[in-house]
Amino acid sequence: MIQQVFSIVAPLFIIAAIGYFYGARVRPQMRITNQLIMDIFMPALIFHVMIQDDFHPGQYVNLVAAGTILMLLSGVAAFGLSKVLGFSWRAFIPSAMFSNWANLGLPLYVFSLGDEALGAGVMLVVAGNLLCFTVGTYIYSGKLTGFDVLKTPIIVAVLLGGTINALGISLPRTVDLPIEMLGRVAIPLMLFSLGVRLTRVSWHDSKPGLVMAAFCPVVGMSLAVLLCAVIPLSSLHQSILILFGALPPAVINFMLAEQYNRDPEAVASMVLIGNMASVISLPLALWFVLSGVVT
Repeated sequence: MIQQVFSIVAPLFIIAAIGYFYGARVRPQMRITNQLIMDIFMPALIFHVMIQDDFHPGQYVNLVAAGTILMLLSGVAAFGLSKVLGFSWRAFIPSAMFSNWANLGLPLYVFSLGDEALGAGVMLVVAGNLLCFTVGTYIYSGKLTGFDVLKTPIIVAVLLGGTINALGISLPRTVDLPIEMLGRVAIPLMLFSLGVRLTRVSWHDSKPGLVMAAFCPVVGMSLAVLLCAVIPLSSLHQSILILFGALPPAVINFMLAEQYNRDPEAVASMVLIGNMASVISLPLALWFVLSGVVT
């Protein structure tokens, strides 16, 4: 079991580590690369998954509902903890709610559970992005942003892919193949980019970072196990939800905190230490899932 867990998580951390050391040495400007991931490669991956004949969005309703509830309950728990510890709740709550669904989550699901987990992982990415760019930006900014989220390329890809899927339209292979190839770039490039981005955040305010490093896997996995008991989910979806709950904070939290000036140093610490701690927490979560304790 230990060898199996190591063989799954090692490629993830090796690619991220290569990005980290390359970023620390070269200090590349990743803004364009990250924009390409969000505007081209990730939408292509989502679109390609959604237009496949064997993709049926209805089969993910319970999983998406469970993932959304998990994020919201994590926010409620984080609010209470932030009040007890004296942290800024506007900085602490989003980091607890919005984790690395794409950069770390998608590769983790695919490497550990197989390609059949990709569709479910994509739907959780969509749900997370919708929540992050509505509820999340409201928490950070203190104001509603309207329907701007619907203009993002990822959501556009979801709407187009869902429409094509619902209408039963099959795209010619000459069109689908380049979209598939672009999508395949997303997963390794997201891991590499995550490593580079972690060189830009600091250890300055370590207390909230250490708290968040424990909060994400403990609270997230506990909520996931509870939700597995009350919401009907397949064995595969249960495993994905538990891994989803164990993921560390996403880098997007640091970007939004900096944009809205919501304790960016503390958020940077939560992102950095949370992701560093996932070297320990994710293998434990993976061992828990592969041991079949819940299913």
